[in-house]
Amino acid sequence: MRVLAQSGGPGVGDNAVLDQWDIPFGAWINQMVSWIDQNLAPVLDVFEWPFTFLFRNFVNGPEHHPWWEIADMPWIAVCVVFLIIGWFTRNLRVGISVALALALCGILGTEYWKETVITLGIIIVAVVLCAIIGIPLGILCGRFDGAWNVVRPVLDAMQVVHPFIYMLPIIFFFGIGAEPATMVTMVFALPPLIRLTNLGIRQVPSDVVEAARAYGASEGRVLRDVQLPLARPAIMTGLNQTLLLSISMLGIAAIMASGGLGRPVFQAVQNLDTAQAASSGLALFIVAVVLDRISQSEASDGEYLLTRIRKAWRHRVNPEALLPEAATIGAVAATEARPFPAGSAERRGATLALAGAALGIVSVFLTWGSGSGLISGYGRLVDQDLSGRSFNGLAAEGGSVYGYAVLAFSLLVAASALVTLRRPGWGARWLGADGALVFALGGLVSAGAYLWATPHGANAAYSDGIGVWLALIGAAVATVGAAAWLRVAPFTARRPLVRTVATGRIVGVAAAAVVVVIAGFSGWTFDERAESVISPELAAEIEDLRRQAEEDPASASEATLKMTALINEAQRTEKIVTDGFTSRGPRFGYLAIIVAAVSVACALLASGLFGHDERRKWIWSTATAGAATGVTMIAFNWIGSLTRVADAKLVSGAGAFLCLMAGLMLLATTRSVLGEFRRAEVYVQVGDEDSTGADASHESGLSGARTQAATG
Repeated sequence: MRVLAQSGGPGVGDNAVLDQWDIPFGAWINQMVSWIDQNLAPVLDVFEWPFTFLFRNFVNGPEHHPWWEIADMPWIAVCVVFLIIGWFTRNLRVGISVALALALCGILGTEYWKETVITLGIIIVAVVLCAIIGIPLGILCGRFDGAWNVVRPVLDAMQVVHPFIYMLPIIFFFGIGAEPATMVTMVFALPPLIRLTNLGIRQVPSDVVEAARAYGASEGRVLRDVQLPLARPAIMTGLNQTLLLSISMLGIAAIMASGGLGRPVFQAVQNLDTAQAASSGLALFIVAVVLDRISQSEASDGEYLLTRIRKAWRHRVNPEALLPEAATIGAVAATEARPFPAGSAERRGATLALAGAALGIVSVFLTWGSGSGLISGYGRLVDQDLSGRSFNGLAAEGGSVYGYAVLAFSLLVAASALVTLRRPGWGARWLGADGALVFALGGLVSAGAYLWATPHGANAAYSDGIGVWLALIGAAVATVGAAAWLRVAPFTARRPLVRTVATGRIVGVAAAAVVVVIAGFSGWTFDERAESVISPELAAEIEDLRRQAEEDPASASEATLKMTALINEAQRTEKIVTDGFTSRGPRFGYLAIIVAAVSVACALLASGLFGHDERRKWIWSTATAGAATGVTMIAFNWIGSLTRVADAKLVSGAGAFLCLMAGLMLLATTRSVLGEFRRAEVYVQVGDEDSTGADASHESGLSGARTQAATG
């Protein structure tokens, strides 16, 4: 019945308190990298093959092929090829200037010419592969919001994470050389192409697309004949940005022994050689200017058909500007929009959810466990035997982060219910029926996960307390109340939803389901504690050394060194990995798959496979978000609870991290639908206070009319 405090520990304002919450993110990544390197070698070979094929056949292969390998071509042939490319993409003047600029690189010296052509090969391979991946992916993101919601955070990470961070895993998987260096370059250079392609597709005027569809054009033809031509300037800008970013990565690529002009620049910096730095820097500048002029058009190049179409659309007349002002049509009475009042059915559901939330709040201050630490026993050896003691939902040895999660979700459900009962539509967006269901399901899974877990095998007698069962009952009551509340809540879409099957959302949900399964088979704890990894045989050997040291004090130091070496070797090689399915752990892998399956089923119902009713999509999307929150909390509570108490040499595993990511992926698939829905509004004359208290018998009709107007 009390929250345990760590006596003698640092206060909240002391920086040393941060050491008690050390998130082992680096350990998770190291675990995943090691597992991939040991088990997915064929998959890594598939990823590496396109790079190896292009470099060995078109850039610098082991055999001499002067007709198609750029490194083996005569200098004059390379200049002529780029003259033709510049003439074809721009004009003859640009082609000649490009050829002369490349010839200048050769005049700097034979060694600089060789590095120049290798640089051209590296950049061309990187840009070609970026185009093969980026343009189709950008088109997919531009046409499907679900795909964009999944891809966008990945692009953000690719652009803000320093290349040195992901360079190390790539070296670990593929070694060093031109191929791995090009992979690192692509990670940095690919996002602008995807973003600008997506932007170009989305900026195509919707009336043009609808006109093409109205004339019977298929979706493929709309893309090919309407969207891609009008998005061409944005796509070409994306290619240009990808090319320039690839050039900027040559210095980092040189660290990976890729060759090219980055290598003499790197050598000049190491040797403080000003002459070499100036020559290689000039050659690198020329290559950048050459490729930029080829890929970026200017107004002086002349106007093609697509340019004239773009200008015509830019200067088209807006039809709305031809309409008379609204004031000239007729006087409109002064009105204002107010949130739709809560009816009796909605109030009953909110009241039931509030009652369940109240039970959840009370439950965390009651006993959750006694005899030993259910969750903390996995992370701290002293918590495996706490006979005669009991702990509430907030204690580290009791509910820990699970209790805090139940408390937080219960407070959010209560806030949502109170807002609706007292002032519907007020406050934050999620203080409504859909938010209440998401929060209630998060609390339900958090309490259920605590009850699902089995004690550590070394734990003394453990028994659940009344608090955790009350938390489960309260969350279940809140879920039922929120579901009943959601069914009658007057929420409508601000804009009509697309009446097509959300294929991008289905793909995102499928990917999340795969990640959940992988998480179950991955490690949820990595235990390198000496007490855990020392086998009986090793313990006997250590005991012999200890006895030998006691009998012969002269050999005590040598025996101590041997014991330390044996323990360190055991910790390095005999670590205990507990996955999500083994009986030696909490078996959260099974629970995560069950909850994720519920989320996937709800997502399929919300994707349009079984109809396009907007309210059904909203209701099922809310259920998807609630179950996804549950998947996220299974991992979050486990990670937080172990982080709070774990001994040194024990960390939560990559499986928990992957489960957390899978839950967030499932949540991301609901954003496009849930973000469109808001509480319906009624329009009343200013000063008419009685309108907000409209008779409840009219609410269903008004809600239906509002919904019909939104879907129309």
